[in-house]
Amino acid sequence: MEIVAIMASPRGGGNTATLVEALLEGARGAGAIAVRFDPAKTDISDCDADRACLESAEAPCILNDDMQAIYAALRGADAWVFATPIYFWHVTAPMKRLIDRLYAFYTEEGGWRLGLQGKRKGAVIVVQADPGSETPERVAGYLTQVLRDLNVETVGAIAEGSLGGPEDAAKRPDLLERARELGRRLGEG
Repeated sequence: MEIVAIMASPRGGGNTATLVEALLEGARGAGAIAVRFDPAKTDISDCDADRACLESAEAPCILNDDMQAIYAALRGADAWVFATPIYFWHVTAPMKRLIDRLYAFYTEEGGWRLGLQGKRKGAVIVVQADPGSETPERVAGYLTQVLRDLNVETVGAIAEGSLGGPEDAAKRPDLLERARELGRRLGEG
């Protein structure tokens, strides 16, 4: 079982990263191989809508940047994890940029369809500082839909508010255990 986690927080050691690492710990404990990408710390260009990637199911995105390694990892993975904090009521800019670039997994060859082969499992982590808001659940729903559109079945989500300080998640053993358990579920296939 290979798992790719996309950790889209610009703050590398904060709550999102803490929960992703707990999830990956659980997955590795279940025997999975797991890798994490931090799009906020990589060179990923905006999609320029040139549509070259739609020519065939194997056509790559023509933008030569760090997204090429992420494409390869996602293609080979059995499970995907999308994790982001809330920035201005939605995903971070690095997450949105990455999602837009996933357009390259589609093709117009033989009619509009997903060119990515196989089914995968997935999980979503969304955190924010604000307590009592429905925003984490709404954004988790958005990410779940993105994954569904890419033929990834989401097996669970963590959508949590009241995590304003960069170490708040680390102070919540219940939340860390939920992340580890979600990782175990992914790691077991």
